[in-house]
Amino acid sequence: MKKGAQVTVYIIVALVVVVFGIIIYFLYPRISEIIGGTTEPGDYMRRCVQPELDRGLEIISRQGGYLDPEGYIEYQSVPIKYLCYTSRYYVPCYVQQPLLVAHVERELNGLLKEKAESCAGELRSYYESRGYQVGGGSRAEVDVAFAPGRIDVIIDSPMTFTKDTTQEFESFRFAKSSEMYMLLMTAVSIIDFESTYGDSEVTIYMQYYPELQIRKTKLIEGSTIYNIKNVKTSEVFSFASRSLAWPGGLGLTA
Repeated sequence: MKKGAQVTVYIIVALVVVVFGIIIYFLYPRISEIIGGTTEPGDYMRRCVQPELDRGLEIISRQGGYLDPEGYIEYQSVPIKYLCYTSRYYVPCYVQQPLLVAHVERELNGLLKEKAESCAGELRSYYESRGYQVGGGSRAEVDVAFAPGRIDVIIDSPMTFTKDTTQEFESFRFAKSSEMYMLLMTAVSIIDFESTYGDSEVTIYMQYYPELQIRKTKLIEGSTIYNIKNVKTSEVFSFASRSLAWPGGLGLTA
C-alpha cells in the first residue's frame, strides 16, 4: 500500500510539473516581459508626460493662467496676468481673457507637445531595445481638457508594437486628479463681478464652498491680487485685476 501511495504521489507530481511546463511554454513571453520590467505603453507615456504637466500647472496657476504673461503686474517676484484691467480711474475693468478655461488648456497643449513627442521617441527606443518592431511615434499632438475633479490628457501619437503579436495604439490617455477646474471657474465668476460692478465679495464663495480659501489683496495703485486656494488639494490659482481704481489709493480697503 505504501508503494502504491508513493506511485500515486509521483504521478500527481509529474502531472503538476507537466501542466506547469505547458503554462510556462504558452505564457513565457508575457512572464519574461513582467520579470524583465517591460512597461505598458500607456503607463510609460503617463509617467513620462505627467511631471511636465505638473510643472506647467504650477507655473500657470501662479501667473494668472499664462506661461509667459503680457500685461501683468509683478507681485512678490511673480508676474501675474491681469485678467480684468483698465488704466482709467472710477470705471470697471475690461475682461482680458474671455475664455479662461479654454485658454489654459491651450497653454498646456503647447507646453506638452514637445515633451509628448520626446516621450514617444523614448517609448519607441524602449520597446525596440526589447526586441519589438515599432511603427509610428514620430509625432504627437496633445489635448488637455479640464473637468470637475480631474484633468484629462489625450496624446495622439499612433504606434504599433510587434513581437509574436501586434498591438496598435491610436492615442494614449490618462487623467490626473485635480480641482483646478473649480478654481478657474471661480476666477471667471470673480472677473465677471469685477467687470460689471468694479469689485467682488469673495466671502460669498467661501460660504458656499468651504473647501475654497480666497485671499484678496488690494494694492495702493489700484490693482487687486486674487489668490484662490482649494484647502483639500492645496492647489492655487492667482490672477490680477485693476477695476474701479481711485487715484492715490483713495477708497482702498483691506
